[in-house]
Amino acid sequence: MSIGFIVAIVVFAVVLWLLLAKFYLTDRRRMTSQTTGRVVSAEQRVIVDSTARRTQTEVVARFTAGGHEHEVRRMLQGERARQFPPGREISIRYNPGRPWMAEVIV
Repeated sequence: MSIGFIVAIVVFAVVLWLLLAKFYLTDRRRMTSQTTGRVVSAEQRVIVDSTARRTQTEVVARFTAGGHEHEVRRMLQGERARQFPPGREISIRYNPGRPWMAEVIV
């Protein structure tokens, strides 16, 4: 075997591992359960940097899973705080083995 062939195999293995880690072994794939939560707050923020000005909305919600209450935060692009008034029911996807791994379904 030539050294170039061995290097090519190593590079292929590393790229394959990185792709698997990015697309298959992510926490999002493990979020298989869904429940209903309630919005605690939704705040809009204006972000200004040297090239652009944009608005983000942070949504904070609480839900119960496994007999415990958990809190989840999600950043959304745009002015969306009015869509999430406090007390509104929203869908939440979470990992049943690690319920603190959760996301608001928009």
